[in-house]
Amino acid sequence: MILFHVLLALSAATLASADTLINTLQQNGFSDFASIYQDADPSILSSIDVGSNFIIYATNNTQSAVNSTLGRRRTTSQSQRAAMSSVQNTASSSKKLRFKRQQANSPAAVFQSLLSDPDIVNLGPGVNQSLVEKPVGDAGVPTVFAGAGKAVPVVGDDIPFDAGVIRPVASLLEIPGAIPSTLSLFPNLSNLTALLTQSNLTGPVSETAGITVLAPEDSAFAAVNISALTDEQIVGILSQHVIVNYVGYSPLLKDGQVLNTLANDTITVAVRDSGVYFNGAKVTASDVIVENGVVHTVASLVGSGDGENPPATGAAGRVGLDLKTLGLGALSMAVAALF
Repeated sequence: MILFHVLLALSAATLASADTLINTLQQNGFSDFASIYQDADPSILSSIDVGSNFIIYATNNTQSAVNSTLGRRRTTSQSQRAAMSSVQNTASSSKKLRFKRQQANSPAAVFQSLLSDPDIVNLGPGVNQSLVEKPVGDAGVPTVFAGAGKAVPVVGDDIPFDAGVIRPVASLLEIPGAIPSTLSLFPNLSNLTALLTQSNLTGPVSETAGITVLAPEDSAFAAVNISALTDEQIVGILSQHVIVNYVGYSPLLKDGQVLNTLANDTITVAVRDSGVYFNGAKVTASDVIVENGVVHTVASLVGSGDGENPPATGAAGRVGLDLKTLGLGALSMAVAALF
């Protein structure tokens, strides 16, 4: 009981002494990062000032110097950078100040940021851009997934300010880009990139709000003789790899979920000790955030709703899929939906 009162007193003292975001950044070696907010649209700081339970993903002055040359080459505005770095932890009580250390293997979470610019966010009406924070590697290091497929580790303890905490990270968070430009960053997805262009799907996939793209690795296409397929058949295959009306960030995926695809078919999610699967296709890399959703890389092509399921335990093997399994029965509906 004595310990409880001591901790309560310490919490109250921390709350009383917490300063504004800008002052706290400047007093703790984050003055370069503070200048991003000072140069940004004032409405961003105003939103933080009147809110609570914010998490600010910040780089200290040393890390900012390392990133400065790269930063000058980007077209990202300070307002976009500040908005993407500011998320609200709505799972926490609005009356409770979070100032705990981010522990290894902390639960994965999806946080919605303040980034709402319609020119670069297309998740549906009134939906801001999100990011994912989850443990990575054997050590379970808390890591942030934002744009450009980059995984940015958390590198320090949370620092409290009057509306939440500053969470030190290793580098500035990237602004999510369009699907074509994002896929081009991954050499192992070159077949998918080429096929999207060949089938004139690049535009529709980039412009559809709130989607999840299952991106097959180049080796996955060995299961089908792509060169023998028509463009319409390719549309049918690729459409089965686009989940519509659902942004499936990895922390949101549940075993047994049934999700609709652009091919007017369904995909079933399986969560196993060995990983996450979509109709038997194992996810090999997850949470590449894009303007209109999220991309997960998969090891094999995704079959239709009646495709093979993954094993109960252990890793899933690559499945050879015929054209029927790949969902070409829904081809005409997929083409109609796209064009």
